[in-house]
Amino acid sequence: MSAGGSAARWGEEQRRAARKGVWRWLLAALGLSPAARRADARAADCVAGSVGEQRTAVLLQPLEDAGWTVLHDRAIPGARRANADHVLVSPGGRLFMVDSKLWSRKWPVHATGGQLWHGQAARGEADRTQSVRSVLYETDLVARAVGVRVQPVIAVHNAPVSGDGFFVQGVPVVPAGRLVEVLVGNDGPRDRAAAVVLARKAAAVLPPHPGSA
Repeated sequence: MSAGGSAARWGEEQRRAARKGVWRWLLAALGLSPAARRADARAADCVAGSVGEQRTAVLLQPLEDAGWTVLHDRAIPGARRANADHVLVSPGGRLFMVDSKLWSRKWPVHATGGQLWHGQAARGEADRTQSVRSVLYETDLVARAVGVRVQPVIAVHNAPVSGDGFFVQGVPVVPAGRLVEVLVGNDGPRDRAAAVVLARKAAAVLPPHPGSA
């Protein structure tokens, strides 16, 4: 399954739902529908998320060639709509979950007081801490489903990342360009037997997201 498929599809569903029926469509066309504007904003976020996932998939391709198992856009048991952007099993038999973010390059990404921020105080910062909470929630569900510890990583495209990477609430936040380096650097000694067993279980209990096709 391709990376980012479910995000793009969900965004389009939101746009269509806000325009269902002649009256809603007319109000949206005239720019008089707050619901349509909200749906369009959500759809734009979904498109950005989908593009970020696709870019990450390209970055991860060399790892697949090096013996890593890379699963894109996977459903998470126990989660209503959340998906795992990228699940990886390393040659050392370790499990990683990468969450892709495509944020504006106009502002830096940094952490203060255990919170994740995107922006500058003088211009109004965007609190991105919910992204961290979501990743921790998804990681916990994936760990329960697979039965092993999962290391989450947030990979940021476009926006500059303070210090070339940092931790917030125990989650590493790294520039997308450093993602492969960080993953490889956190693997252990090769254990082919453990990696094969773990990859099979991860693929079985984390199926492709229904909306990813």
